[in-house]
Amino acid sequence: MKTREKAWHLLCDICLDGTYSNLALRQQLSSFNRIDRSFITHIVYGTLQNYRMLRYQWEALVKKEPKETIAILLDMSIYQLFYMDKVPSYAIVDEAVQLAKTQGAGYGKLVNALLHKVMKRGVCRAKGTPEEVLSIETSHPLWLIRMWNAQYGEDICRKICTYNGNIHVPAARINTLKTSKEELLHEDLLFQNGRLCEDALRYAGGSLAETDLYREGKIAIQDEASQMVAVLLDPQPGERILDVCSAPGTKTTHIAQKMRDEGVIVAGDIHEHRLELVKEGAARLGISIINTRLMDATLLLDVTEASFDRVLCDVPCSGYGVLSRKSDIKYHMRSTDMDELIPLQRKILHRASFMVKEGGVLVYSTCTLNKKENEKQIEDFLKNHSDFELLQEQTIFPFVYDCDGFYMAKLKRRISKR
Repeated sequence: MKTREKAWHLLCDICLDGTYSNLALRQQLSSFNRIDRSFITHIVYGTLQNYRMLRYQWEALVKKEPKETIAILLDMSIYQLFYMDKVPSYAIVDEAVQLAKTQGAGYGKLVNALLHKVMKRGVCRAKGTPEEVLSIETSHPLWLIRMWNAQYGEDICRKICTYNGNIHVPAARINTLKTSKEELLHEDLLFQNGRLCEDALRYAGGSLAETDLYREGKIAIQDEASQMVAVLLDPQPGERILDVCSAPGTKTTHIAQKMRDEGVIVAGDIHEHRLELVKEGAARLGISIINTRLMDATLLLDVTEASFDRVLCDVPCSGYGVLSRKSDIKYHMRSTDMDELIPLQRKILHRASFMVKEGGVLVYSTCTLNKKENEKQIEDFLKNHSDFELLQEQTIFPFVYDCDGFYMAKLKRRISKR
């Protein structure tokens, strides 16, 4: 299969069938060489990242929108024409026409005509209100632009949207049980110091998962903002910790490192297969204190109440903070997504609070930028749980430290007066 054909099939899988982009690319490109893998990945992520702007280039040129597979083919072809200047335009158009013909009679002519019209006209600049222009230019849904404007102000909203069009250098977390920052900086010159977390390094050498350091368990792949959750939790050696939504385990293993692998971590998840990821990560990093347990975080059955020094609720969320890395979220997101998430988050936080010892700590975190899932949840929790006090809360905006967007709040259970 040719590279553009593969990119098209991957985009159809991601956009139409809901396949996760990172999994699809990891699983389906093994038969391609490194250069071709890079080319396909560039097309897939670039098309997803700019999908609204790309569709804006051709939608007004058709009376009736073609079926979605053809629409995706047009999007990815225009991405190559306007964003990949080293690729010959004739090759892009010719291959797009050949691929379109596989979808039925007439589609080859349609794609050929549309692409030539788009090339002749050049880039069509977005028009409309400032919110509408920003929505098209940065390929964010208009409702999300309006929500961020209302919650954070126009300046921060624009900075978030602009940042989400960038690809940032991936972050590694040093496994302090096996190595040190000094050793890694000396061992691999492609590492650079992180900007936010003391356990973080940035890597300019491509895929971290393909390095010997990763295979040897000396590093974990984890964004710097995500690493700050364990920092805020501040676990100590010998303590008893509960992580109610632990999979895939990056935060759980970071907590274990902070504890020097001394104590007990009960790591729960509602899916058995995701708990396997926690186990695999712990084994690779040489961690022994994590006890995985199948559990529903809204119920926490078979977990002893008030028996944990610290509890982490890294809850399921809308993911609006990770759009620069997971642009398929941006493609599929709907304003109604949070309708089920917010009550679920509230239930998890409420139930988890019963597991904290008096004087113990409860941390709530999300990888989203949405006050309804963040600050409002904590406000609601404190109104209904007078035995807790807020010690600290933080919103990490992605453009500040070149990382994911995150929210985290640290709460303490008061010691009752007897």
